[in-house]
Amino acid sequence: MDSVLKAVATLGGLGLGFGVILAIASKIFHVEVDPKIIEVRNALPGANCGACGYPGCDALAKAIVKGEASITACPVGGESTVIEISRIMGIEGHAGPKIVARVLCKGNYERTNKKF
Repeated sequence: MDSVLKAVATLGGLGLGFGVILAIASKIFHVEVDPKIIEVRNALPGANCGACGYPGCDALAKAIVKGEASITACPVGGESTVIEISRIMGIEGHAGPKIVARVLCKGNYERTNKKF
């Protein structure tokens, strides 16, 4: 029983010590982020799909705030996202025409048989 208590106390002490070290390190190495970047990132859908040409929503949010990307760059977000981002950035914005996939092929039941 005595060895179990020693083990629990040792692991608890190590956990507490490492927790304190991590808390101090997080304060020392804290990086300030522009609050607009956080707001724009929260307005984006968070799909991280890369359809905008950026690796994810974080990169797109940084580019929008820096002025390197349009507020309409996210094709997933739609009009509501554009309106929210334009409100955050304090600029006039409107979504462009809705992009819809259109299949242009001659596939129909006259050219093939029903499989199911």
